[in-house]
Parts: sequence; C-alpha cells; structure tokens
Amino acid sequence: MSTEKEMNPAEVEQEQEHDTNYQPPPQKTIEEIMAADAEDESLRKYKEALLGEAQAEKIVFDESDPRKVIVKKLALVVADRDPMELDLTGDLTKLKKNVFVIKEGIQYKIRIDFVVQREIVHGLKYVQKTYRMGVP
Repeated sequence: MSTEKEMNPAEVEQEQEHDTNYQPPPQKTIEEIMAADAEDESLRKYKEALLGEAQAEKIVFDESDPRKVIVKKLALVVADRDPMELDLTGDLTKLKKNVFVIKEGIQYKIRIDFVVQREIVHGLKYVQKTYRMGVP
C-alpha cells in the first residue's frame, strides 16, 4: 500500500504551474524604453543599436495576424541525427498525429523558431509534457 496520494493529470499540471517563483518584468512599450535614461549618451546609443528599425516604426511580418509572437517551427535536435521538425504554420489539428519517440536516457535539445512582431515581448514560457507508457 502506498502512502502517496494519487493525482490525476490535471492536478499534476496545476501543481507544476504553481511551483515557479518567476515573475516577468513589467510590460513596457518601445517608446517608454527609449524615453527612459534619455540623458545617458552611451545607454541611448546602446538602445538604438539594440532596437534598430523597431524604434522608428513597429515591425510587422503578417498584417492579418494579431499575435505578438508567431511560432514557426519546433525541432527535436539529437546528436548524429537530422533534426525532427514540426511545422507550426499550417493546420495545428494535424499535429497530434506527429509524435516524437524519445528513448530514455538520451540527450536532446528543443529548438523553437519564432518571430516577434509589433512590440517587445517579456517572459516567454515553454511547457513540455512527456509521457512514459501513457503516464505523464
């Protein structure tokens, strides 16, 4: 008999979400960032170099897409093997058919290709769910 209480997947996910103490920085517009510390010449030059064209106008890759972050591709990168990629620009309902099988103990990296448009984005969050024999 086990002394641990059994938790359903929803409870496990909720518990994992509350374990983090990370607080993203407050959201600021590009204009607010440029206006702050305007008297500091070296900081002003640094901001101009960092922001580039974004300080003059908002950079937009897709006018019809209101999202600030557009995720293009997700790739599983394993040494000595071509990356396995998921194209996230098409129909997302077909993605459930694509499954990555990861052997236990193998080292891998996840690569996410994305584009940021319209504003500066703070605190992107990535959540990965891994199942072993159908159990999270």
